[in-house]
Amino acid sequence: MKDKYGNKLTIKEFFKRWGDGINGITPIQKLKTQLIGTRITLIGLFLGLAVSIYGWNKLWWVGIILTGAILTTGVQYLGFKQQYIQLKNLENAEEVSLYELFGDINEKEVNQNGKI
Repeated sequence: MKDKYGNKLTIKEFFKRWGDGINGITPIQKLKTQLIGTRITLIGLFLGLAVSIYGWNKLWWVGIILTGAILTTGVQYLGFKQQYIQLKNLENAEEVSLYELFGDINEKEVNQNGKI
């Protein structure tokens, strides 16, 4: 096993680097991965539903199960999408001035003391 620079890696080194990478993932990266995985799952569920509709005489019960799974996974996808949008908005938010946060206070006093 080799790393991206061509150096040999032992199994122990590989799992250490892999663990460090997993621990270093940001919430936005995690949500992006969950969104992609959920999309793939939904595609598979819809394809399965299409097959079960095609063979409805024998597979009607599979269609019922897949419909429930599609609804559940769809709601999960919407939740992930909302979280992703909120985190993106938070990440892109501009700094808020002290006046917007606290109203009419003396900014020199806050900056000198570090407290309100």
